[in-house]
Amino acid sequence: MVLLSKKIYVLLSVLLTAMCHLESPAQVKFSATISPATIGKNETAELRFAIDNATKVDRISPPNLKDFIVVSGPNQETGMESINGVTRRYIGVTYLVRPRRKGKIVIEPVIADADGKTFKTNRVVLTVTNENTSSAGSNYNLQDEPFSEPVVRPGDRDFILKKGENAADKINKNIFIKVDVDKRSCFEGEPIVVVYKLYTRLKSESSIVKNPSFNGFSVIDLLPPGNTYYSVEKLNGREYNVYTLRKSQLYPLQTGVIELESAEVENHIHFIKEEYLLQQNDLSGLFHDFNQANIPSQGLHDEKVTLRSTPVFITVKPLPEANKTLLFNGAVGNFTIESAVDKVSFTTDDAATLRVVLSGEGNMTMINAPDVSWPAGIESYDPGTREQLNKYAVPVSGMKVFEYPFTVAKAGNYTLPAVSFNFFDVKKNSYQTLTTKPFNITVTNGTGKVTNALKQPGTVNSKGEFFNLIFHNRWLIIAPLGILMITGIFLWLRKDKRRVVYEENVIAKASAQTPVMLAAAPIDYNPLRNTEEQLVSQHPKFFYETLNKDFRKFLADKFQLPVETINKKTIAEEADKRGISVNTCLEIHQLLDAIEWQLYTPFSEQEKMEEMYNTADQLVHKLNGSTS
Repeated sequence: MVLLSKKIYVLLSVLLTAMCHLESPAQVKFSATISPATIGKNETAELRFAIDNATKVDRISPPNLKDFIVVSGPNQETGMESINGVTRRYIGVTYLVRPRRKGKIVIEPVIADADGKTFKTNRVVLTVTNENTSSAGSNYNLQDEPFSEPVVRPGDRDFILKKGENAADKINKNIFIKVDVDKRSCFEGEPIVVVYKLYTRLKSESSIVKNPSFNGFSVIDLLPPGNTYYSVEKLNGREYNVYTLRKSQLYPLQTGVIELESAEVENHIHFIKEEYLLQQNDLSGLFHDFNQANIPSQGLHDEKVTLRSTPVFITVKPLPEANKTLLFNGAVGNFTIESAVDKVSFTTDDAATLRVVLSGEGNMTMINAPDVSWPAGIESYDPGTREQLNKYAVPVSGMKVFEYPFTVAKAGNYTLPAVSFNFFDVKKNSYQTLTTKPFNITVTNGTGKVTNALKQPGTVNSKGEFFNLIFHNRWLIIAPLGILMITGIFLWLRKDKRRVVYEENVIAKASAQTPVMLAAAPIDYNPLRNTEEQLVSQHPKFFYETLNKDFRKFLADKFQLPVETINKKTIAEEADKRGISVNTCLEIHQLLDAIEWQLYTPFSEQEKMEEMYNTADQLVHKLNGSTS
């Protein structure tokens, strides 16, 4: 019965999901971009591969970057955005690269396997000139970067620890968090931009352990969550590798002095000991090895430090009371307003719509529909809202469309009054009132049969109304489909039950003659106990390293293989020998891939630790259960 219930649940889930997506699925697209397309010889560009609207991505092949120094990457990002009702889901892989030569560099197409098909990107071209194209990093000397080029001068490198030097002092001078705000005083509803950056001249693995909370503000993030933007900046005459931890625009919701809390970043910093460095003959090879953490422990000095940014205080001023009208509803910015009515002549059987369009820039996300003073005899309904906003602009810009449906019960001539909107203009430091024009409408007696969209959904005047009709009457579609679905499940289960009984009889007769399949070795101890300890300690980098080690050792013990031979090929071969399902084998591959992503990105994701531990634990139990 349990198995039966699970089957019914799975089928119901699949069919209901299909019914919720009646529109045609968005097309899968795999593309490559590089930005900017033209850079100077010592500058960096962001190479991005994005696959849109794929349900499952199995593989994205790595690009050929022989003409570049990879400063950062591969960094993975996933997200979803909706524009004009069209939803786009994407998975992206980005690299920050610096060219090794001048001229036009061609990056050939990359292959991805998704949804059972193979996709290929376009070819991208980067133009590299002699001169830098921007002021940022214009004095940047490629040979001064510790980990890119083989030319090494140990005497002027901050990650080299000389004998007698104090590591703590060196850390304080060379790695810190800086908070930038575009203003420290603003009006309520006026945006401020805050940026948290990690500046470093050292080699370290870093993870964000505390994101600032912005209590008292409406928050719009200007960078995708979990992403860090890399750049090179000069501060007080020194160049730093800079990671933007968070960039947001904040709209104050209250007055007074409000604190922007600190961000905290945990860093595991690695120094090379000078005495070890001077013993080496091949310094260029040494530095490339250091980049891959292959220097022996006696040649390194490690420090762990948690950095905290200094709190920033914002003074939020109340909006002036002078000249504030009863129309004011909290809008701050600069706006325009216009209105229209979809019909000026109709019958008492029909409905009409008054549309008010508010455009401009400001705290657009917090603006509600303006009040309309409807004349007697007109019955209005709650307004609907559509918006097209650019939330990456500061302030937020775009437009909001408010639609007020209404009906008239008695024939006659009516005037729809002007709609007024009041807002505070920060630049002018004053309140402004906008007013639309009034509309005259003529209503004649109808037949008494309601034909308007509000009361009779059978009339379809446009494509948009057709889809609204389908949506609001979706149960008329779902009910017949549900009956068909239940009937199909019943017939399928009867057939499936007969098949199961037949297979059990066949297996029972053949069991005495069939040799026992090679079973995976049972594991009695908890193979993830070290990972559990790291999960509690909340250190992402150590957690993913320990999970990788524990899970691979578990697989090695399970399949009775040396740890160093554990890879996708041997896992597939051994799983097949032991009768482990293909789905379980794919889950193992996906978990190992996910662990590798976390190990080789600059910032490990703390929020995914528990999820990945649970996945590993489920696979351990599933594989141990395969022995029974």
